[in-house]
Amino acid sequence: MNSTKTGYLILAGLMLLGVFQHAWYWPQLPERVATHFGIDGKPNDWMSRSTSTVVFLALQLGAPVFLLAMTSLAARMPVSMVNIPNREYWLHAERRTATMAHLSLMMTWIAVLTSLFMTVIGHLTFIANKTGDGLNRPLFLSALVTFLIVVFTIAGRSMWYFRMPRQ
Repeated sequence: MNSTKTGYLILAGLMLLGVFQHAWYWPQLPERVATHFGIDGKPNDWMSRSTSTVVFLALQLGAPVFLLAMTSLAARMPVSMVNIPNREYWLHAERRTATMAHLSLMMTWIAVLTSLFMTVIGHLTFIANKTGDGLNRPLFLSALVTFLIVVFTIAGRSMWYFRMPRQ
């Protein structure tokens, strides 16, 4: 199995986990759910339980799907509309298929990371609402920093991949 297919399977599992997470926490949440937290971890914006579930599920499931859709769309776009380093070289007819495969792989794993990050944020938000203690800032910051480091590492590796080869 190739790495892109593995990413799709993991992403599907994370998306199912996200749906299960919402179903599990639904009866445990108050009618008014804290949906935004200040720098101090205290809630500062709320929604109804129903609205927050719809919005968060839409984001949790929609963001990774959007990333994958953009990659699929990029394969059909003119070269001038694809923003990668040295695009004329990498999107030349003889390299375009391999380039699109690399972009697909990169975006698949960014979608997986996004889904995982959203699942963690959802869990922290649910726990904050269930306990009334506010958002666990150390866990939130750890998740955020880890997410950003890995995404930037993937992007950096792609920048390296798309450099001009030596003549």
